[in-house]
Amino acid sequence: MAAFTETTTALALGRLFEKDGADPREVTEFYLDRIRAEDPTHRIFMRLTETRARGEADAAADRAQRGLRRHALDGVPLSWKDLFDTAGTVTAAGSLALKDRKPECDAEVLARATRAGTICLGKTAMTEFAFSGLGINPNCGTPANPFDEAIERVPGGSSAGAGVSVARGLCAAAIGTDTGGSVRIPSAWNGLVGLKTTAGRLPLAGTVPLSPTFDTVGPLARDVEDAAALFALLAARPTIDLEGCDLSNAVFLLPGGAGWSELDEGVAAALDLAIRRLLHAGARIVEHKLPALDEIDALAWGGGASRLVAEAHALWADTLTAHQADIYPPVFERVMAGAGIKASDLLHADRRRAEISQRYLEATAGVDAVLLPTVAITPPPIAKLEAGGPDYFKANRMALRNTTMGNQLGLCAITLPVGYDAAGIPVGLMLQSAPHTDEKLLRTARAVEKTLR
Repeated sequence: MAAFTETTTALALGRLFEKDGADPREVTEFYLDRIRAEDPTHRIFMRLTETRARGEADAAADRAQRGLRRHALDGVPLSWKDLFDTAGTVTAAGSLALKDRKPECDAEVLARATRAGTICLGKTAMTEFAFSGLGINPNCGTPANPFDEAIERVPGGSSAGAGVSVARGLCAAAIGTDTGGSVRIPSAWNGLVGLKTTAGRLPLAGTVPLSPTFDTVGPLARDVEDAAALFALLAARPTIDLEGCDLSNAVFLLPGGAGWSELDEGVAAALDLAIRRLLHAGARIVEHKLPALDEIDALAWGGGASRLVAEAHALWADTLTAHQADIYPPVFERVMAGAGIKASDLLHADRRRAEISQRYLEATAGVDAVLLPTVAITPPPIAKLEAGGPDYFKANRMALRNTTMGNQLGLCAITLPVGYDAAGIPVGLMLQSAPHTDEKLLRTARAVEKTLR
């Protein structure tokens, strides 16, 4: 039997199935056993889909034996955030209010992944309705960040279980969603690569929505190659060629401003070292103010005109009101804030966002990526924030601040692990680029990854 461990990448597993006789059934049981041992209270996986996983593993093993594998990731076990419809399995978006919601069909991205031969292990924990960057969910369970054994820290959200499931070696990779940072924040705090795709590149059909304008689907993976392979699979596109990527002609913009302010000391130190290494590798880094980032930050968090909040309220206010006793108060408060948003103010904010986006794209034309800290702060202790209140909302704002900019501007973005902060928690460097440049961004990220690893 070919050797593999809990840290084997998704593509490496695929190669073991293809060339070395590894058996998808044995790999699937390996992960199911690890999940039962490591997650007995279901804080990471809300629900396992064991019968489905074993059936898919049987089919993948048969295809491998007959030389009929469908994809490089055929037979690879993945976790899925609890807002992707899974036929016959409760999909509740992390909320007790939806505990009886059992869809008849798979979400389109899950259906695509299944047709390509990947294995669905189960549904991972998340913030209720995907509305927080911290990952706290007292009603259904908060998975602790695995990098601090002494203090239970927030995992990052809203794809909390997705990030922890990969970091803890409970699956080969995970699929999450990102509306304001929900793929990138848990990826950064769990030492992973997380891809925020351009809105519309991956289908949202069959996903529980938060804000259809800003919702996106994306992978959380161990490296850029896995992220690229998963993106191509879910997009039903050819494999992305990452060979020959280097930084000899790369141009990055370092904007300063709000995105580089109020960094925790250990975060700043890790990022400074990473940028020095990029310079040493031949990348050109231009330091230039980018006022559009500060403006979009102010607009996104300004009171009374958030499209994200307005859409969340339109979708979920009735459900939350009917089940208020079952809803985490900070999530309830954020959704219900949409009740006071005027249509005229919302349309004005839409026009303002479009104007800022245009100026941002003009200012960054010719730049391969804008560099930002993925998250400015070290993940705080869960116990300090679980009760909600001012500390919760301040931490949530700081967790989401940098990532939200890209969603509001309609960009694609990726976070890469670049070191550790003073608490031993991973630090992420974010690269963001123009809409619909996802493939080019992945190639650039691969070059950065090779330099920094």
